[in-house]
Amino acid sequence: MTDFRSDNTHGASPEILEVLTRIAAGTITSYGNDEITARVRERCRELFETDLEILPLATGTGANALSIAAMTPPWGGIFCHDDAHIHRDEMGAPEFFTQGAKLFPIPGPHGKLEAATLAGVIDDIACEGRTAKPSCVSLTQATEAGTVYTPDEVRALCEVAHARGCRAHMDGARFANAVVSSGASLADLTWRAGVDVLVFGATKNGALAAELIVMFDKSLAEELRTRWHRGGHRYSKMRFLSGQFEAYLADDLWLRNARHANAMAARLAAAMPELLMPVEANVVFARLDPATIAKVREQGFLFYDWPLFGEGAVRLVCGFSTVVEEVDALVAALNGAR
Repeated sequence: MTDFRSDNTHGASPEILEVLTRIAAGTITSYGNDEITARVRERCRELFETDLEILPLATGTGANALSIAAMTPPWGGIFCHDDAHIHRDEMGAPEFFTQGAKLFPIPGPHGKLEAATLAGVIDDIACEGRTAKPSCVSLTQATEAGTVYTPDEVRALCEVAHARGCRAHMDGARFANAVVSSGASLADLTWRAGVDVLVFGATKNGALAAELIVMFDKSLAEELRTRWHRGGHRYSKMRFLSGQFEAYLADDLWLRNARHANAMAARLAAAMPELLMPVEANVVFARLDPATIAKVREQGFLFYDWPLFGEGAVRLVCGFSTVVEEVDALVAALNGAR
């Protein structure tokens, strides 16, 4: 089987496994009070060009939910794209961890929120005054449609949020893919544009299980640290989470992995008869006829149907370990099936 279902199906980078093997020996301070976590914090401050705080944890769902909960009271409103992971894929985790906040999913082209639409929805909720208190705007970078927000687009959305008393959260499960696609600095894509908290993902891009809550608004640190611990996400042997990130951020491994995944997606997209979304990261959405889909799957290629984008829509995802031969074999199978 050749797997294009998700970047979650890929394994781990050898560089990360080597570091984990090395740091497994001996003893080290537990619960995140160790020198490895401290080095990752300093590395993030260097990369993002600002003071910040971090919390390592193992899942993006946990990182998103905890971050949003620290910004949003139980009576709060959370505004996101209607295809956002927090809305469609996280089993009500934001509502659970906020103890009752309400999500307001908003449509937008190519998986993106638009500033004017966002402003209108927030203003309507605030004016109504009986549904929820606007508290948080959540962006996904890269989006669930495989597109990438520019720094100007992020800034416009964050300005809308802050002007209306909301904080800005960024789900960065594929943040590395967005960085290499945009060519922008990490600072320009995040805190300079107004992002208060980023969930910096590594799991989809070569880690085993590693995410970072990156707090640019350090006033959230104490509450987030408490929720991190109370919610069961403060690992005792934190070295194995932080160690993944130390390897991930060393020698630009995270950028190399993402650049490769994006290039494989671009190579695949070039052979698709009908693309449904711009291919700006490592995800391809295309329309194929049912007979072609069946024939290609019979040859051992795995990918998901994506009915959200219409009849015949499929999603194909490339990862850090996708190889050219796999992409070309899929292209040949598609050509032979049509």
